Amino acid sequence: MENQMEPQWAAGYFLASDADRERAIEALKQNFQAGRLTVDELSDRIGYALNARTCSELDTVMTGLPWRPMTPAGYPGMPMYAKTPVYYAPAAQRSKGMGITSFVLGVFGFFCGLTAVPAVILGLVALTVDADRRDDRGFAVAGLAVGIMWMTIFGWVFFR
Repeated sequence: MENQMEPQWAAGYFLASDADRERAIEALKQNFQAGRLTVDELSDRIGYALNARTCSELDTVMTGLPWRPMTPAGYPGMPMYAKTPVYYAPAAQRSKGMGITSFVLGVFGFFCGLTAVPAVILGLVALTVDADRRDDRGFAVAGLAVGIMWMTIFGWVFFR
């Protein structure tokens, strides 16, 4: 006896997806074209397929017709759902360097007023270049403000 794990659920009670219903309707149309169904049977069975809630109801709709529900190899009683391709657009590259550098140089302006000048320049450049793609807008504004503050303080202290 083979020790194989079996699922503990009945596959017929799985809820049918829209893709399952569409696949059943397509199979009904193919059987109609092959001459296995009349027009009245086709319309009735399509109505039942559209109203089917579970996979077993879809199997009942297909009774007497060649129909093979998709099942994975490991679990013969479980219907397999088609894998739909999923596309996620890659995230846009975000810019972070200039605003943070502006803020750091502005803070170091406390020790030496010379770093306040590049802080102001980098803050202005960060705010004007690719403004819609920047994650560091707050750092750029803070670096600009702190740089201007230290330039003003050192200018007032040394040049008055």
